[in-house]
Formats: sequence, structure tokens, C-alpha cells
Amino acid sequence: METTVKNLLIEELAKRQMRNSAYSIRAFARDLGVGVTTLSDVLAGRRSLSKTNVQKVMEKLSVSPLEREVLWAHYKATAARTEIDDRTTLDEDTFRLIADWHYLAIMNLAKLKTNSAKPEWIAERLNIRVDDAEVALERLFRLELIKKTRGNRLERTAKPLTTSNEIPSAAIRKHHSQNLRLAEESLHRDPVPTREFGSVTMAINPEKLPQAKEILLKTRKKIAGLLEEGDLSEVYTLSFQLFPLTKLQTSSED
Repeated sequence: METTVKNLLIEELAKRQMRNSAYSIRAFARDLGVGVTTLSDVLAGRRSLSKTNVQKVMEKLSVSPLEREVLWAHYKATAARTEIDDRTTLDEDTFRLIADWHYLAIMNLAKLKTNSAKPEWIAERLNIRVDDAEVALERLFRLELIKKTRGNRLERTAKPLTTSNEIPSAAIRKHHSQNLRLAEESLHRDPVPTREFGSVTMAINPEKLPQAKEILLKTRKKIAGLLEEGDLSEVYTLSFQLFPLTKLQTSSED
């Protein structure tokens, strides 16, 4: 295996997890002194470490002089084309915020009267991994969409939730794909009184679709306004599913 910072981190994490199966990326990031989001992105190949963090990692892992020379040579050869600037980080943050369902779910957990900023509590409520909760929290804090208050609680900030007009369609498709999967899991898992699934099959006039979509949008907002009144204790997703069963006579790109 080529000697790179990424491979060094992967090997070291594997060794520590062999010694302790409960050892997480969050713990690894803490021991290295780097951000958990940064470490997660590096391990996934989405970004490279900064020069400062490369130096920090080599010191924490006590690499040999020869390894240092090889690692620095690789870093200098690739940093110019792979180092992530602020704009790329923002693009990644925006993509994850839209694409991964648990980001919006965590933001809504912050609305609950009794909530906690602990990743373990969030992971338990949303049935996700603690590592994923930790990464999402760090990203949401950086975007200033949530903050931590006294008593280690989460609170939504007054900052409006806005995203770039250039959101990749892949992020939106992934978001809807995840919601469909979650809906299927709920269909088989949750009691009927706690959910609502329904469908109607019809022959339609395609010219009426814009009006139908507008009605669905207004209905969605009305239902959200109703359910967000009073004592909030759970987080739900509302999805309308309206799609053709016939092969459309005309088509267009995404």
C-alpha cells in the first residue's frame, strides 16, 4: 500500500479498532487533535489534510524520519490540486445538508423541549451511528444553523436556512431516495396510528400537473404549520408521492 497520510490513518484506525471494537472515528479525531468532520472526509477521500494537520498527525502517530520524508513528498506533490478551500468546504457542507436526511432531523430535534447536544442521545433518537451524529453536529455548528446552550442542549439559531442555487441534482436525488427508504422502513416497523400511507391510481390530464403540484405545496405547508403547534416531542417527515406509472410521451433532463 502506498505511503500516504490517508493510508496511514486508515491503517492506524484499523489497528486501534482491533484492540478496541468500540473505538470510533470521533475518538480517533479527538486523539489526533483534528476535527471529526475533517478526519471523516479525509478517510472517505473527499479532502486532504492541511499542512498543520499533517504535521500534527505525524507527531501524534510518531512516524519515523523515513516515513516523514515520504509523507511530505506525497503531500507536496498532491496538495496543490487537492487542498480544499473555503468554497469547496461550503459546497460539501451544502451537499451533505441536503443529501443526508439526518441533518434536517437534527435541526428539528433542537425544537424539542427536552433535547440534548450529546451525539449519543441524537444517535439513539434517530437510530444512526454516534460517529454520524458527531460529524453532523460539527457541520451544523460550523454553518451556524444550531448552537449549544446551557445544560448541553441544542437550539435552532435565527439564521435562515438557505442554500446555493447551484445545489447538485445528485444531492436532491439522494435526499429523496433516502426518504423513500425511510418510508419503506416505517411502513414495516411503525404502528398504523403513528403513520399514514395512502395512494390513488388515476388517469390524468398532464396539463393540470402544475396546479396539482401547487395544491400539494400549499397542503404541505398547512400540515406542517398544524403539527408544529404545541408541545413538540417527535420528529416526522411528510412526503407526497405523485408519479407516473405510464411511460411519458415527452421527457426532459434533470
